[in-house]
Amino acid sequence: MLSKITMQGIERSQTPKEGDLYKEVTISGKTFRLLYGYYESFERESRFNEPMPIYPDFIKEPHYTADGIPIVTAMQNVCKLYNGKNDEDSSCSDCKFFQKYEELFGFCNCPQNKRCCKEKST
Repeated sequence: MLSKITMQGIERSQTPKEGDLYKEVTISGKTFRLLYGYYESFERESRFNEPMPIYPDFIKEPHYTADGIPIVTAMQNVCKLYNGKNDEDSSCSDCKFFQKYEELFGFCNCPQNKRCCKEKST
């Protein structure tokens, strides 16, 4: 038992490598694999940067719940319907329509961003 606890501690203290699985999160029947990596190539080049969990880009590839609610990330750029404090560092999580889910995932509850429920969800 003690060796199992010790080994778990060792595994957690190791620096993750690019491509390692951070976590899988299931939202509205869709599973998103969060892998360690870099958002920008220059981040990879610095010897002081370690890989971080990479979240899907829901602006490039939108996903919706079965009810047509957009799935978003807290850190994504604001949309044209953003309703919150306006500053240059604003993100989706600062919007009054953002509803936190798990990790940095959430939902956009802006009625104008909702996709018609008759359309096929992606």
